[in-house]
This record gives sequence, C-alpha cells and structure tokens, in this order.
Amino acid sequence: MRQNYASLNSTARIVAAYVDEGGSHELAEELPFPTLIGNQEFIGIYNIIYRYLFDRHRDLPIPASFLVDEHGNIVKMYQGVIHPDQVLIDVRSVPRTAEDRVRRALPFTGKLYQGEFQRNAFTYGVAFFQRGYLDQAAESFQQAIATKPTDSEAYYNLGTLYLRRGDYKQARQNLEQAVALRPNHPEAWNNLGMLSAQEGDSEQAIRDFEQSLSLKPDYPVPLVNLGNLYRRRHSFAEAEKMLDRALQLEPNDPEVNYSAGMLYAQQDQVPRAEQYLQKAISLRPDYADALNNLGVLFVREQRYSDAEDRFKTCIAASPNYDQAYMNLARLYVILDRKPDAREILEALLREQPQHKLAQQALEMLH
Repeated sequence: MRQNYASLNSTARIVAAYVDEGGSHELAEELPFPTLIGNQEFIGIYNIIYRYLFDRHRDLPIPASFLVDEHGNIVKMYQGVIHPDQVLIDVRSVPRTAEDRVRRALPFTGKLYQGEFQRNAFTYGVAFFQRGYLDQAAESFQQAIATKPTDSEAYYNLGTLYLRRGDYKQARQNLEQAVALRPNHPEAWNNLGMLSAQEGDSEQAIRDFEQSLSLKPDYPVPLVNLGNLYRRRHSFAEAEKMLDRALQLEPNDPEVNYSAGMLYAQQDQVPRAEQYLQKAISLRPDYADALNNLGVLFVREQRYSDAEDRFKTCIAASPNYDQAYMNLARLYVILDRKPDAREILEALLREQPQHKLAQQALEMLH
C-alpha cells in the first residue's frame, strides 16, 4: 500500500509513504523519489486527519495523496491514481491568503459573514489523545490555544496529557490556566488533585479534590481519588465514606471496587476485601493490579493454590506486569519450590532483561 505526498516549494516535489502489510520494502526501494517506510502509527495518524479534516466518517482510502504547501498545511487530497498534470495545475492555483481560501471554498461569489474558515485543531487533539498519539495531540492543543488563547478545554486537555507523561511542571501550568479561565471546571480540579498527590502534597490534593466535588458532588472520579488518598494516610473512616459514595454512584465500576477492596485489605478485613477485588476482576478480567493484590491477600491467608492461580492469571493477562512475577517467585520460595521460582524469574528477565530485583533474586536462588 502506498500514500503519496507532494510537497511544494518553488516547484512540486513528490515524497511517498510506503506501508506494506507483509513487511516487504522491495517496491519502496525501486521508486525514483524519496520514500518513507510507514508503520501502523503513521497510518493511524493520517487516518484521523482524513476523518476530521474532510469531515468524512470513514477510513482513509489507499492509495491516497495529499498536496502539502510550504507551511506543512494540507491543501488538497486525492483518492486513487492521480495525473501529474492535475497536480501541477493545483500547485499553481494554491490559495495563499485567507481571501483566496474563502473564494475557493464558496460555491458562488459573495461575502462570508462568519469570518475566516479555520480547522478545528482541538478536535484533532482530542482524537489523537484518545488513540494514544500524544505528540500529535500536544501539537494540536497548542495550535488550538494559539488560535483561541481563552480556550479552557484546550488547556485542560494539554495539562492532562502532560500529567499522563509525568511532566508535572507543564501539567500544572496548563491545568492552573484552565481553572483560571473556567473556575467551575470539576475535571480540571480533579486532575490538579492528582498532580498534587503525585508531587507529595496531600493537603493540597485534598483541597483540589474537595473543590472538584463542591462543583460536581456526584462525580465518582474525585471520590475514588480522595478515598485512596485518605486510605494511604490511614484515615480509614474518611476513605470509607468517600468510597461508599462512589460505590453507590458506580457499583459496577472496576476501579471503584478495586479501591474498596484495597481499603478493606489494608484493615485486614479479608472477606470484604476479597469480595470487592473479585468483583473488580469479574468486571475487568485482565485487571492486573486486582489480580496481583488478590494473590497477595491469599498468600497472607495461606491459600497458596488460590494465590498461585491469581499470579499466573495476572502474568498471562499482562506479561509486562513485573510484580506478579516477583510475588509468584516469593510464593514458590515459601513452598520450597526453588526451581519453579528460578523459572518464573527467568521468564520476567526475558520480558525485562534489566530488571534489577529479578536479577538479585535469581542470584540468591543459585
């Protein structure tokens, strides 16, 4: 499969993006112009552009070609095979001003009263963010802010993106700008609470979560976040109050049930802890944290067979989740099954060759 892009300076230039489902690059090597080897992420990004730029709610056709100006803006899109004469005509007639773009866009002569046509960079940002293309999402939100500096949602989404990346300075800057522009933004206040908690400022985190709840009392996310924060501070009564409210609102939410399970596990209320952790797993069978911590709970209860089953299920569901490997290895040591412990540590090191704790544990077993 191939996508073509004609880039304009003084003359037209062709650059191809080649995507071969079979992994062969033979055709790409034979083409007489620069050819980029695309991957599924590349196609995914351009598919989003196609769906939103042209307001077409269907996937990008292959082959497809984009005419791109010297600023990197798409000015025309072609489907299927294109004739080079048509491309040259389009190159010479690319609109250079806002007035030219309006004139080309209108089906008849007249005046556009609503102002200049603009692409919705915010929409692209949300679409990129939802699909995990964070670099493209960040650029789109920044474009949205440049176009409309008072757009609180763009600041909120950009701050949330930086929070996910662990860039706390940029996250705080953008989230604080979001609430400065829109003080009654419960989602932004919740994320500021998450940020404060990550930074170790639990008092500020509590204030942020409470501000979020004052604006939206039935918002389960800050209820869970505040409950978990109280749990880690051993304020169990306050934690239970928050999580009970969250369970009333979202009884079938796996995160809420997991948090309740962890609260009761921390207080050695094993039957209640098991009840909520089991429900979280039933709602999300590949929930690695719930599977692993239920296994830990069973080890504490000396239910070793059940613990082994949960750790193995966790590893099968999430092969990169290292805690389940380490806990299973510890269980095998408890059961005096050292060959099995070595085997599971070696399996972890195949997944994560630089895992220091696994290396040390394996050395201690020899």
